[in-house]
Amino acid sequence: MEQHDEQKAVEFDPARFFESFIAVGKELLVRPKKFFGQLPLTGDLKNPLLFLTICAFLSALFMANVRKADYNLFFILFFANTGSAFIGSFVLHTIIAKIFKSNAPFQATFRIVAYASLTDVASWIPVLGPIAYFYGLYLIFLGLQEIHHLSPRQSGAAVITIVVIISLLVAGLLIMSPETLQEAVRFADPENQGF
Repeated sequence: MEQHDEQKAVEFDPARFFESFIAVGKELLVRPKKFFGQLPLTGDLKNPLLFLTICAFLSALFMANVRKADYNLFFILFFANTGSAFIGSFVLHTIIAKIFKSNAPFQATFRIVAYASLTDVASWIPVLGPIAYFYGLYLIFLGLQEIHHLSPRQSGAAVITIVVIISLLVAGLLIMSPETLQEAVRFADPENQGF
């Protein structure tokens, strides 16, 4: 835990917006383990939240443009991305604290999820989208090991658990209201009127 305090973290800094965003992105792609190992466990969440917001904004913008949709789809995607990051962080932190007895605060877990959202920026690209999704899970896996000091097995179990929980929630929503899903698909892709 001392390594988090002694080494300087490369965290997003809005005062150096582009330089900082690129530096964080580079660290997450080239040295993700070191990046998470240097993040502070506590502190203001303004910078990671802003980083998450930028990634969600770009992801929603690119996806809405690819779908040739209007601003409604953009807002749905933007709020879904940011909302799911908060919910996912909370559920993930609860799992880690209760099952694996981690003492790191919620801020630490939120930082992991917020910075792993970098991969959302590539989610709209047909071939890279699935790769980006799994790399995002890998970033969370590494972050849990470095920040919460979990073993690879514990970290993997936490990531798999959160994926299963989210999949079950989505499946439950689909079962409860399949017509809502059909409307959402039509709304997201106006050219796909047949269903």
